[in-house]
Amino acid sequence: MGGNESQKGSADELKEWLARHGAPWRPFDDAGTLVSPQRTPRTQAQVFSACEKTLLAHLKSVCLWPERQRDVTWRLGDFAYYVLDFSPVPGTDVYVQFWSEPDEDGVIFEVSSGAWNPPADKYVDPDKQELLRDHGFELGGKASNFEKVIAVSTAKDIRALAREAVTILCKVLGYDGTKKLTYGLHLGTRLTPGMTHDTICASDLSKMMRRWGYVAQVEEQDGKPRLIHSFVGEQPFMVGFMGERPEGTNQYGMIGLRTYFRFEGGVPEGLLNAINTNFAFVKASVDAEGDLTVQTTRLLHGGVTAENLELGFDIWKETIEEIVKRVL
Repeated sequence: MGGNESQKGSADELKEWLARHGAPWRPFDDAGTLVSPQRTPRTQAQVFSACEKTLLAHLKSVCLWPERQRDVTWRLGDFAYYVLDFSPVPGTDVYVQFWSEPDEDGVIFEVSSGAWNPPADKYVDPDKQELLRDHGFELGGKASNFEKVIAVSTAKDIRALAREAVTILCKVLGYDGTKKLTYGLHLGTRLTPGMTHDTICASDLSKMMRRWGYVAQVEEQDGKPRLIHSFVGEQPFMVGFMGERPEGTNQYGMIGLRTYFRFEGGVPEGLLNAINTNFAFVKASVDAEGDLTVQTTRLLHGGVTAENLELGFDIWKETIEEIVKRVL
């Protein structure tokens, strides 16, 4: 499905498609021409008028995550991005782009700095960089682009975002409508078909845990997978991640839940056997420091639904509550 301005129904077609299907069939990709070139330069207002309808439809599909549509048209693990780019001269691209996913502080709005693709950097010279900072952008991210986070929750926010995008394209990057302005849209997901988690990252699991009523504090570890710190009542526990695949993605096929109990004089005789006999979901042992360790693991390989993960955490919670009641 192309998005050319000459195709008057393009924006309506996308909106109809999203309304009909709810965009659950991720990944979904679309690319095309947002503004066709003309010989005569256009003003910023003329550029916005030429692409307004389609641009608003695209940004709505990428940046809005309606709460009423949770687990219907989107799920935790979904994400979306959108890029608008043009070539001031052949072989040199400059762009603005957007990254969005649910339950985050806002949409990441980026403007190319050219740091990774000279000579595009000359189109964001020091004077243009000051303009970007006036708009709230700062250098950041892996590509050293200019970026900021914008809260987007309503159609009004989308219109403001669209106007600012065109402003940046025209006033900062120098777009005047004499070049083709193209777009790329991707509605993606980290879920496997069937809406299951074959792997999971610390960010997605921490969001799920908060929805389930847990504290979930993510801890960064140098050169190691992240940890999530949480509690059952006043009893702390940790969630660890194992089996990264593919390597370097921070997506893991196994999670482990672990908690510790310390007793003066050591673990009471018979307690290990009692826990391992009465609580099939967990395994109890004594660690090198003499503390009682209670843990369980969960494999995601083959696909596990969010509901199934929640049930596992419920069983863990009930098990720890029962152990605390019996031994403390």
